[in-house]
Amino acid sequence: MTHSRIARHAALFMLPLLVFASALLPGCAKTGYKGLLPENQRPTVRVTQAPASTTVPYFYAYEVRWSGFDADGQVDHYLYCVDPPTLAQAETAWVKTNDNRHTFLFQSETLDSAKAVTSHGYHTFVVKAVDDKGLASAPVSRSFTSFTVAPTVQITAPVLNHLFTPTFGPSFRLTWSGTDPDGRTRTKPIKYKYKVFASDGQDFDFLTMLVNPDSLRRRYAPNFAGWDSLGGDTTSVSLRDLLPKKNYIAVVVAFDEVGAYSPVFNYDTNMLYFSVDYAGKLGPTMSVYNESFFYQAAGGSFSLDANSWVRTEAPADQPITFNWSAKPQAGGFITGFRWRVDGDVADETARTSEDNDIYHWSQWQIGQTSTKLPPFSPPPGRSSESHFFYIEGRDDNMQISIVVVQFTAVRAAFDRELLVIKDSRFAPDKIVGGKIDRPRGVWPTAAELDTFFFAVGGKPWKSYPTGTLSPPGVFQGYDFDTLGGRFQSNGLFTLQQLGHYRHIVWYADQSAAQQLNPPDYPRDPTTSLHGMSYQGVSNPLATWVKQGGKLWLFGGGVAYSLQREWEKPGTNGSVFSNADGELVPGRFMYDLAHWRSEITVGVTAQAHKNPALAATWPGAPDYTQLPDVLFEHDPAVDPYQTYAPNRTNPSDYYQTTFTTDAITKANDLLEPLPNGGTTVPLDTLYLSTGGLIGSDKPIMTIYHGGECPPLVYSGFPLWYFRRDQQITIVDVVLQGLWGLPRRPVAR
Repeated sequence: MTHSRIARHAALFMLPLLVFASALLPGCAKTGYKGLLPENQRPTVRVTQAPASTTVPYFYAYEVRWSGFDADGQVDHYLYCVDPPTLAQAETAWVKTNDNRHTFLFQSETLDSAKAVTSHGYHTFVVKAVDDKGLASAPVSRSFTSFTVAPTVQITAPVLNHLFTPTFGPSFRLTWSGTDPDGRTRTKPIKYKYKVFASDGQDFDFLTMLVNPDSLRRRYAPNFAGWDSLGGDTTSVSLRDLLPKKNYIAVVVAFDEVGAYSPVFNYDTNMLYFSVDYAGKLGPTMSVYNESFFYQAAGGSFSLDANSWVRTEAPADQPITFNWSAKPQAGGFITGFRWRVDGDVADETARTSEDNDIYHWSQWQIGQTSTKLPPFSPPPGRSSESHFFYIEGRDDNMQISIVVVQFTAVRAAFDRELLVIKDSRFAPDKIVGGKIDRPRGVWPTAAELDTFFFAVGGKPWKSYPTGTLSPPGVFQGYDFDTLGGRFQSNGLFTLQQLGHYRHIVWYADQSAAQQLNPPDYPRDPTTSLHGMSYQGVSNPLATWVKQGGKLWLFGGGVAYSLQREWEKPGTNGSVFSNADGELVPGRFMYDLAHWRSEITVGVTAQAHKNPALAATWPGAPDYTQLPDVLFEHDPAVDPYQTYAPNRTNPSDYYQTTFTTDAITKANDLLEPLPNGGTTVPLDTLYLSTGGLIGSDKPIMTIYHGGECPPLVYSGFPLWYFRRDQQITIVDVVLQGLWGLPRRPVAR
């Protein structure tokens, strides 16, 4: 057999064996006949897109792409990692993915110097393909440097100035702003870290920080371990519990989304050097007021000392208004106010409704300087209940002052009709030789005026010549009580005393208003009106008016008593002006009498009725009953022998001028009407006639607007005029305006 035939027969013989063997191959693979199979080939992977250089300044956000191939099967998934560990035997944290692309943010937190604009980081990306049999490819890597523009941060409040060291209280707020110019998802830093270093602290040498601020960066960068951290949307922090008489440095650092930090460290950017003093010296100067009190407190961060509380009374069952203002320390400005009623001042729970939830802090607002609280009604069986009103003011240095007003809502009894309050300080009777001495000087003495106004009449005049009978008083026939300011506790009246009466007549003379002694001083005390007008003292008369009481003030010393504490230094002491900040909201004459432009205390001789006077409002008295001219005492109708019977000098009784309060600038006053339009709610009844005050200045008015019940103000001493004219004015007010009955007795 030839060689070629042998080969052909051999091939034919092997063919069945190969077919048989091929039929057995699958079974053999499962039973260990591996030697008959080809070995699984590793897949391959290649990176198709990645930074290609370790020196070219790409940015920090990259999309890396890759692809894989398996010659004898298919790629099942990929494994990748960023910056694998370089230590031997270290375990690599691989990430499994079925994607073949991903965008990475590579950390860029290395800063070559404080002057560097960008931060960088050296990174390695490694990827492997894994086939369907679990075999991984050889890893493929790319190494490169990422770069990012460093974020910035700027402390905005307090305003920084490396030449000036501000002083704060133990608590204040630090505020800043930050930017991330190349941020992918936001233009603000992703977080902030801050730390406060005390001058006696152990964390870092304080003097080194002062001399070389960048030493902090070199010490703590890039992670700033141990510093307090805040989210990127938080740009302020309240620094509390700082110790007085110490110095501090507060530092803020911004971080972007790849770990880069703001590299600049100095006292014009992110470092605040400051000192701390005691509270009560440093915050804004707060003023809080309404018609019942005016209080001005020096700045004090979170001063809750009970000794500094304002205590006042307010009318129950009707809205209560509080007004406020603030003055910053030199060079600063006010940035906001907030307020609340009752509760815990440390509770920062947001209001459920800015308009209706008064028991949590309002939002900080710069424009709101007043609020009207809803009525407070004492529970059954009680006539009063107390509450707290808290108001905070904040300046640009984040110094916060607080004023605490404890107010008691009081319900008036109004169980009596008329009270006359004698707030004059006329000379009392003098005892000489065991008897009352003859009155001397300008009429009247205290006893003479009491008799002139209130005497029943026809009774022996004590210590006067036998047979001298008192004339009936001007107020005779009305049912009234009287009280004198000299005999009150501390020289002041209480709201409880006033609250029994629906109507009050109150008079104060000019000589008493000029006294400087306290109202409870044994000799020559000032008026109670003056005592109630001191800063921070609650004025019960104002509260009583807001409760619904009807008031008539006269005497020539009322405006001076109420305004003298607010006189601006260097101005005319007899003129109280809105332009000078003396006659403003928070003053009785402004809020209740509604004399709001300028009040001058001066001398005139007579008074004449306003020719334009007309009764155009419901409840107005009959103005036609008023005398056209008010004259001084006239011997023909006012014989001094009747009203000053124990005097020997008629000129003591017959005076020719009187001191009065007058409106001396246009007192523009308009109020809206319920059905639209406006009205002038202040009627001028009488004008001055001649004298130093000049002519045609309003000296008697009635306010009849919607802010309080009708209030009568007469700037003059009623007792100066002819007796018959006094009686007419009394009747017009008490009967015509107030509707009080009078018994038909002679006067």
